[in-house]
Parts: sequence; structure tokens; C-alpha cells
Amino acid sequence: MTGALHDVSNALTVLLGWVAEARVGRGSPEQVDRALVIVEERARTARDLARRAIGVPAAVDESEEPLDVVVSEVVEALSVEAQRAGVTLVIEGGTPGVCVPLPGDAAQILTNVLLNALAWAPRGSAVSIELLADTSVATVFVQDQGPGVPVAQVPRVFGGASSREGGAGVGLRHARAVARAAGGELELVPPEGDPLQRGARFRLRWPRAEANAPRAPTSAQRPAVLAGTRVLVVEDDVDVAALLESALGSRGAHVVVARTAAELVIRATETHDAALVDLSPIAADVRGAVDALRKGSPNLALVFISGSAVGLPEGLDSEAQPIRWVRKPFEVGEIVAALTETRADGRSGGRKPPVS
Repeated sequence: MTGALHDVSNALTVLLGWVAEARVGRGSPEQVDRALVIVEERARTARDLARRAIGVPAAVDESEEPLDVVVSEVVEALSVEAQRAGVTLVIEGGTPGVCVPLPGDAAQILTNVLLNALAWAPRGSAVSIELLADTSVATVFVQDQGPGVPVAQVPRVFGGASSREGGAGVGLRHARAVARAAGGELELVPPEGDPLQRGARFRLRWPRAEANAPRAPTSAQRPAVLAGTRVLVVEDDVDVAALLESALGSRGAHVVVARTAAELVIRATETHDAALVDLSPIAADVRGAVDALRKGSPNLALVFISGSAVGLPEGLDSEAQPIRWVRKPFEVGEIVAALTETRADGRSGGRKPPVS
């Protein structure tokens, strides 16, 4: 879990950097749009990593991406951090037509290695990212111009040792584990007697894929798929409640919010088509809250939103009316899908598994 949380921290570092960049307002509308795309992608990465950290089974990533694209997107995402460090990230070489499986894991490892390089590289220097490939393996070298790794510490680089101020030694150890799980390898390359080589040089080997799958769009339009739907949001986090109220409202829903169990009891007397319920406000009496909601709206489409990884609260898995469960952190699209599918399930009498 420590390694996954380290990667969450990396993803949030990139995300917050681009949020700050977008707020400055110096860029063109196109640059701001691009910043928001990067924020969306990194937020999704942080969400997936957080889910993995709490033991939620992850869907198998069957996508494939060109290695050039994976590397260039990581470099672009880290451009704000590189600017702050006063370091230039330079891509050398290319691998046209070379695609790799598990591109998200490869990007996660490269982000880790490059953030480490930026932490050591002196201001005004460059970090090079060199791309090579043969018939079966794609290789990425990352070379910084920092002080390098002391000889005595080389055997411990991937064992959790860190001489960087504030470093916990988790990142490289976890990155190597992720690489090996994918059939690749992450190594520290020795200087090989080159007196001109400065800094540390890491080599990431990654299996090649035979073909490239088309990329999924990073965002979608917002049709009024919830037009005419009354949704009760039970959520004690003000920011999450505001997000849901705005996002669902923009899709045509009429949204009301209850932030406490007492407010839920009052709102439950009204008629609702659906309810999004965080477990925190009703933890003292989950069964009573559900009964109150069902009493006011017998055909209510009920969706629990929670960070728990253990499933529906005890006693609710036998409900006659369908219940879905969307784990936090979530995307709005998951919430919209859960609402529409749960309403359809209620009309057809079917049941769906939780959204993970």
C-alpha cells in the first residue's frame, strides 16, 4: 500500500501543478484546455491508484499505446515541475510504430523516475530521455546531471534507501516492482568507465506490443441524460456535494442535498427518483436511513457512494429494489451511469454489481 500511496502523491503533485498553471491565466484557451486534460488524466490515475491501495480489484488494462506517445505525455505532464526545478527535459531518439501494453503502468514508472531525476538535477541542467527498441523490448533511458549514486549506496537503491532530503526510499522500489509485474525491468546503469558521465542513469525495459489500439477519448459531452430526474444527494463533504449538485444539474437533474442524517429524514418525506448516499452521514443507522428513503419513494434508485472496499453494508444485499455502489474516488460519469442503470434495473427487476 505504501508504494501505491507514493504514486498517488506523484499523481497529485502533477495535478496540483497544472491546476496552479491553469489559474495563472497567462496561457491561451487552447493551453488552458490542455492543462485541464492533463489534470483529468492525472486525477483519474490518482483515483485508480487509491482504489488499488484499498484493495479494490482493478480492471485488466488491455490498451496499447505508442511508446513515443507515452513518453511525450509524461514529459508534458511534468513540464511544470521541470520549470520549477529549472531543469530541461529532453527526449532523444524515437520509436515510431513501437507500441507497448499497460501504458498507464509504464507512465507511472517514468513519472517516478523523472521526478527523482528532477529532485537531483542542478538548476540549468538537462535530463535526457532516450528511446530505443528491438524486436521484443522497448527501452527508455533516463539520465540526469546530478551527483549520481554513491558506490556504497548502489546495492540499496531499489531496497528502500534514500539520501534525498524528505525522501522515503519508496518510489524506486515500488517502480521496479510494477515494472517486473508487467514483464519489464527497471535498473540503475553503471557508468561503464565513462569519465564524462555525470549523474544517475536508469534503464526501463518494457515488453513490446504487436499493434496499437485506438485511444479512448479523454472527455465526453454532457447530454441531458438525467432530464426530469429528482436526485437526493446525501453527502457531508461540502465540496463533493457541490460537485454532484453542479454536475448532475448540468445533465438535467433536479438535485437536493442533505448533509446530515436529520436532513435526510426531512428530505425523505419528499418524492425522489434516485438517491446518492454517502455512508458517513448515516453510519449510526444505515438500515433506518434506507427504510426512510424507501418509505417516501418506494421505487427509488439507490446508489451508495463510499471509499469502503468491503461491499454493501450488512443486510442490504438482499434488498428487493436494486442498489448500486460507486467507490470513492469516482468520476462523474460513473455516477451518471449508476443512476441511469439503477433506474433501468428497477423497471426491469434486474440487479447490477457495484461499480469499482
